[in-house]
Amino acid sequence: MTVLSFLLLLGTAPLQSDTVLTPSSVSAVKQSISLDRLAAPSTTLEASVMQAHGISSQASFAAAVPGLYIPEYGASLTSTIYVRGLGSRMDNPVVGYYIDDIPIIDKNAYDFDWNGVGSASFLRGPQGTLYGRNSMCGILSLHSTGPRGFGGPMLRAEYGSASSLRVSAEAASGNSVFGAGLRRSDGFFQNEYDGRMCDPYLGGNFRWKWESGPDDRLRLSNSLNVFVSDEGGFAYGLMEDGVRHEADYDGEGSYRRVSLLEGFKLSFSGQNARIDGMASLQLLADRMRMDQDYSPVPVFTLEQRQRSAALTFELIARPARSHAHWKPQTGFFAMGKANSMHAPVEFLRDGIQTLILDNANSNIPGDIGHLDISDDSFTAASEFGLFNWDAALYHESLFEFGRWVLTAGMRLELEGAAMNYDSEALVHYRFVPTMAAHKAFSTAYKGSIFHIWPVLLPKLSAVYDLPLGDGRRRLKLYASATKGFRAGGFNTQIFSDILQNMMMNGLMKDLGVYFDRPMVSVGAGNTEYRPEQATNFELGARFGKGTELKAELCAFLMQVEGQQLTVFPPGMSTGRMMANAGKSRSHGAEAELSVNKGRFHAILTGSWAEARFTEYDDGNNDYAGRRIPYSPRFTLFAGAGCDIPVSGSTLGIGADLRGAGPFEWNEANTLREPFTPVFGARISLRKDGKELYLRGENLADASYHTFYFRSMSKDYLAAAKPRRIYAGLSIKL
Repeated sequence: MTVLSFLLLLGTAPLQSDTVLTPSSVSAVKQSISLDRLAAPSTTLEASVMQAHGISSQASFAAAVPGLYIPEYGASLTSTIYVRGLGSRMDNPVVGYYIDDIPIIDKNAYDFDWNGVGSASFLRGPQGTLYGRNSMCGILSLHSTGPRGFGGPMLRAEYGSASSLRVSAEAASGNSVFGAGLRRSDGFFQNEYDGRMCDPYLGGNFRWKWESGPDDRLRLSNSLNVFVSDEGGFAYGLMEDGVRHEADYDGEGSYRRVSLLEGFKLSFSGQNARIDGMASLQLLADRMRMDQDYSPVPVFTLEQRQRSAALTFELIARPARSHAHWKPQTGFFAMGKANSMHAPVEFLRDGIQTLILDNANSNIPGDIGHLDISDDSFTAASEFGLFNWDAALYHESLFEFGRWVLTAGMRLELEGAAMNYDSEALVHYRFVPTMAAHKAFSTAYKGSIFHIWPVLLPKLSAVYDLPLGDGRRRLKLYASATKGFRAGGFNTQIFSDILQNMMMNGLMKDLGVYFDRPMVSVGAGNTEYRPEQATNFELGARFGKGTELKAELCAFLMQVEGQQLTVFPPGMSTGRMMANAGKSRSHGAEAELSVNKGRFHAILTGSWAEARFTEYDDGNNDYAGRRIPYSPRFTLFAGAGCDIPVSGSTLGIGADLRGAGPFEWNEANTLREPFTPVFGARISLRKDGKELYLRGENLADASYHTFYFRSMSKDYLAAAKPRRIYAGLSIKL
């Protein structure tokens, strides 16, 4: 059991006896023993804690976990996760995400409302042996409430700042549980261009979970989750002379998404073996519109539509009879995902002038003439067919000898990816004064790429259980060496740059002008990036005294090979790309402390991570020794609360402080975001299954930034949400 099992997060309000999470109540089909006996630090929160304190998403959960940072910016499409100084702004994540033991394959589906979640667990460090792809820094696992643990029908409602409304309901019938939720908000950031709000939100979700009745040999379950959202986003402001301006752009910023996760599980106990099987169907359809120059002038816009489908299958076999000292398990995993992407970039009048004509005419002597394009706009159309597949065979053996628990495992994984691409554009140009009329000129860029990458993921660990005194106090010491990876893939966001540069070269060639060095800075070779791999060494100690006192301290060292980095092409580029551009090392420490004494509760968690490049030279600069951008050096959470009996009711009062930073925003470490403390508080009144509460986030109205990026040689920042106040009511029927 970790020290955060009964964490009071948004103002540490009181917990009732049924909210304390015991190790045996953590359900994970791949874990042969409870989380408190693993040689890996973990954090678990139960439903009553999360529901009582407004933990309703991965971002709000992250504040409770040492070293885990999930900023809120952009839209639900941009689900950025950093752990121990490592992470990714785009494409494949460093953290695996599971709902009821089913992996979420598409990172675009990571960000959703956590209605109906019974418990959430986070295992830190590489979990590659059991979980494979995209578990390089940890696993986030959600377990939804089923009919066996259902506590009765529940209604919840919350209203607050920015006219934000959240309502949800749960009910059960027979062997099924049903739940639905709705959330809306006017948004917190205004677009200076026309006064509209950048980030309104409207979304809903539905879930159904079914479990078969008691059976000694065969257990079946099925879960269905559907998420729908229609939102704004991308409240990015230009930074000039060290000052961030408010968002000010003329185009549309929006994101719509429908996602479905259908998962089926079975557990069969035979005479010789126990078999656990999981299979899933995952569908996603979305549409993003973005003003990519984020300026009030018409330069260029992007619309991206995706239609993806994924199938997963996993089978785990264990001996039917438990051996006194040996617990083996062998598994097979397979996954296939197909994605049809339509991503046209529309170049508007100012974009045509700035990005194409100015570049081309700068290479033509003025006394000869100049290039002109008659189109007020044109579309660089891009169609992609993307397919990813994965197959893995793994084994893990756990040995128990007295106070020792030893684990050894190995996973062989084959990761495959293929891409078909078809990009084209048509413009009408004239060379003034030699051409009398405009001439049509088309550019096309078509092809396909296919690759397979083998990955080997070993694991060794040891735990020593040392009882102290009367046995209520226990000290567990652990050490581990593990490996993880995140998948490779292909860049799609760079194709508009490729096509744009091909067009400029083609236009000049059509005019009979040839350059000593082509202006194309990227090509097909830049569309591929390989898997990133990390090796982790860990030492830790876990102490517990019943439910009164819990503490954990661990130190880690991670070494990363083939590090995937977001790279911007030089000059007035419009796209970005992922490249295996570096190596890095991250080392640090994480600590958790929790006290539960009578009616008083307190929690303190913190982390330190020093993540630096050991190799990274982009051809212009050598960044070896510089800190990895976007990852916080420190994370902190401190909260306290108490229960006060009042006339047959319970009054809960609590407050918390949290923060992350400092951040380096670029590889040169010349732009920095300081550590910023954020304060929250909560007061509640509970009686007979009903609760009325008032809570606040960022009560001091701290001003800080959550994201930075560079486009067209300009810097942009996303701001954190301001002070927020919410009032809510929950009723157990």
